[in-house]
Amino acid sequence: MNDITIVQISDIHLSPAGKQPSFNQKLDPYVKLNMVFDDIRKIAVKPEFIVLTGDLIHEGTANDYVRLQEILKEKEQQLGIPIQVILGNHDRTEAFYEGFLQEEPQDKYYYKKTFSGVDNYFLDTTFGNIEQGYIDEKQLTWLKENLVQNQDKPALIFMHHPIAGASLRYMRFSVLQNGDDLIEVCKNGNVKGIFAGHIHFATTYTTENIVNGVAESTAYHIDCRNHKIHYVSDAVGYNIITLSAAYEVGIENQMLLWNSEVVKEISIGQTDFVNLKELKK
Repeated sequence: MNDITIVQISDIHLSPAGKQPSFNQKLDPYVKLNMVFDDIRKIAVKPEFIVLTGDLIHEGTANDYVRLQEILKEKEQQLGIPIQVILGNHDRTEAFYEGFLQEEPQDKYYYKKTFSGVDNYFLDTTFGNIEQGYIDEKQLTWLKENLVQNQDKPALIFMHHPIAGASLRYMRFSVLQNGDDLIEVCKNGNVKGIFAGHIHFATTYTTENIVNGVAESTAYHIDCRNHKIHYVSDAVGYNIITLSAAYEVGIENQMLLWNSEVVKEISIGQTDFVNLKELKK
């Protein structure tokens, strides 16, 4: 197997028709997304695929997803690279099914695709419209069955909410709330990397010898160094993922825009995991 290059774009937060950009962004998120696609053309090795890991439209309608589908179809044709999408907590599942897929709405949107001998799992970590992520038992069972059946094949997982790790100690209130369950399922296969977004800053860490890569947002950066107050600023970034012939994972964070002006402050209460019993109600 030759090295495989994958582009991960996350948290694009495109504005619904007639709405202002979310979180006081100064630059239109559609312009920012175009900056990313223009930059992808500069990558020397053609990516195997591009994946958008959630928060596609910021609480939009079916018509907004129709527009997104048209944009991505055009980009696929221009670049000659397949584009995959998954959902985030600011997406609206019913509107996505009706507008983007033009199908009858389902509760969850997850699937598997194989590229160059590598199984790629695109998961749905949304839990209603709340901020936190959660993977239900049905989806975990589906993932486990697929991993068991393909234990010798390398696998990558893409989802919106990251698993809590060393660099996300104070982000547990917002990330995947049952990450331990996912890691346990991953032991049934040959998972090399888990890639997510959601937190709007780039970080990399390992969990049970699995590389976890979290992508910067294309819409806005969130500075979470102060655990009680998070600061929002305009930024554009994305990840370039490499899976080597030896199945080693490398991640490059590509920054295209960085504005230090704070456009919004977010007050944070408790920083630990939420009560799962309350979450499941």
